[in-house]
Amino acid sequence: MQNRPVVVMEFGNEIPPRTFDGILPDGWDQRTLRIDPLHYPGLADSVPGTAEQAAYWAERITAAGPPPVMVLAYCSAVGLASALVGALPAPNVPLILFDPAAPGPLTPQELLTELVRAMDESAEVPTITGLPPGTALALASSCLLSVVVGCSPELDEEILVELTEGQRAWLSFTLASAVPLETPPAPEHVVLSEEVEWTGSGVVHRVDVTAAELFRAPRVKSLLTELLTTVEREAPCCPHS
Repeated sequence: MQNRPVVVMEFGNEIPPRTFDGILPDGWDQRTLRIDPLHYPGLADSVPGTAEQAAYWAERITAAGPPPVMVLAYCSAVGLASALVGALPAPNVPLILFDPAAPGPLTPQELLTELVRAMDESAEVPTITGLPPGTALALASSCLLSVVVGCSPELDEEILVELTEGQRAWLSFTLASAVPLETPPAPEHVVLSEEVEWTGSGVVHRVDVTAAELFRAPRVKSLLTELLTTVEREAPCCPHS
């Protein structure tokens, strides 16, 4: 018999970082499957659809052992997490969202502008809004590379391309996530910090803390402990087949 894991989606390169480690119940560190959406293979060079990304992660979760007891995600991972739950062979895996914020049609452009301005405030930023995702990524990638070259002309181009890989992967994920899902996310519970709103489905739990504090708040840990305990009680350990 094997304990069922909890799947958490976290962006490892986020600054400041957010992690579920501070709110998972004690003892769950050995039962956590961690997914970084930006680690999808080749994400920096193409824009795979959300369903394709979800199928990839579902296959790896299934290969790892028993089905998950729950999926946790935050911010722009809301769409991927929702698609992942639908792609898992096990039915009705609960989805719990924390400060969900699905990208809109203008989000990729805003992200590209932010990335470029962080390197060179005077650099020209191309318009990618309205373009097909693949075309938008190619144009944005060319822009990022040109800005990096301008900032570090002494470095080899291959090195400069590697330096933009994380930026391009983030843009690719955002471009894919900005495409509306066929079925809206259907979380069972949604945990919100003080300034975040949610108009979708699910039981909403409002916590009077900032977005950063949400991931270390004792009240949130207590809530998550209660939710996991309830789910485990209803669906106990299962054999690994």
